[in-house]
Amino acid sequence: KNEFRKENVKKDWAVSGAKGRVPNLIRSLYMQEGVLEEHNKKLQEKYSQIIKKEIRFEPFKTEDAEIILVAYGSMARLGREVVNRLREDKVKAGLLRPITLWPFPKDVLKELADRAKFFFVVEMSAGQMVEDVRLSVEGKIPVYFYGRMGGGVPTPLEVLEKVKEKLNEDRG
Repeated sequence: KNEFRKENVKKDWAVSGAKGRVPNLIRSLYMQEGVLEEHNKKLQEKYSQIIKKEIRFEPFKTEDAEIILVAYGSMARLGREVVNRLREDKVKAGLLRPITLWPFPKDVLKELADRAKFFFVVEMSAGQMVEDVRLSVEGKIPVYFYGRMGGGVPTPLEVLEKVKEKLNEDRG
């Protein structure tokens, strides 16, 4: 038995050109020569000012850190616990907590990469921020990731074990 419908279902959402209808014109509001370019230059200047004035982040024990966790939101709170436990084990660990994800504190990460051994990004996602961290450090040092999706919240012990695995790999 064929389970597929044979009737022609109207798909008004499908792209089919302007056949049989008045074409829709999608364009910028600024079409005159040079006007759109000037508008975009103003936007770029505005973005530059936002980047200069609005980047927010919180370093935690990063002054001498060789291992730096990067986490935001509730994962940053967990990250503090992991850093404290690593410090108890004589591991020089720190945490960078981005408060704004745009603009992202890429220059801070780049500077930390000059003295750290690796970054360890912790997220409750598939790893959206880890890409920003990797782009920021430009391959200077490894960037590792641990994430949980679907509402699963990692425990500090779980993250601590993952960081220690990477520490052992780094030493071995």
